[in-house]
Amino acid sequence: METKPGASFSYLMRPSIPGETPAAQPLSQQSTEIEAQLVQLLIKSGLFLQRELNQVCQQYGLSINQFSVINEIVLQGPVSQKMLCERLLSEKSNISKIVKILLDKKLISVSVAPNDRRSTLLIETAQGAELWRKCLQHFHESSTELMAILSDQETKKTVKLLKKLERVFIRSAGEN
Repeated sequence: METKPGASFSYLMRPSIPGETPAAQPLSQQSTEIEAQLVQLLIKSGLFLQRELNQVCQQYGLSINQFSVINEIVLQGPVSQKMLCERLLSEKSNISKIVKILLDKKLISVSVAPNDRRSTLLIETAQGAELWRKCLQHFHESSTELMAILSDQETKKTVKLLKKLERVFIRSAGEN
């Protein structure tokens, strides 16, 4: 999935004074090296997980991007295409193409938003929810050995930290 143009790593810079722009404070050498390691580890982890999940998705006739859209809809509940773009850090045109494919496959459907009859929301169909469950179960079975190295507490802490980063990524993408 393509990211929004202009997205940068500026969210990794820390302001020294509240309200000061992040680029104004140079990071120490040690801090820069640690953050470079973090970025590299996130990239490696993401690529590895993407490769593994892609193999699972292909077995069910989905691309990883299609799975990502279904996953977001299932986890967030009914969601607009605009919200999908923001949450998945993707362009509107990419999400529109994926949504059309998923609608054609009858894995999602469109409903009128209850609060605003002019807006529409995407929801998973029973078939989409079942395919989502099968993909996740298959991925879980294939990654059990990988995830076994983390305790439940470590897994929860990792998820908490990654959600914190995700909020920053989404906020940063919305500013660009």
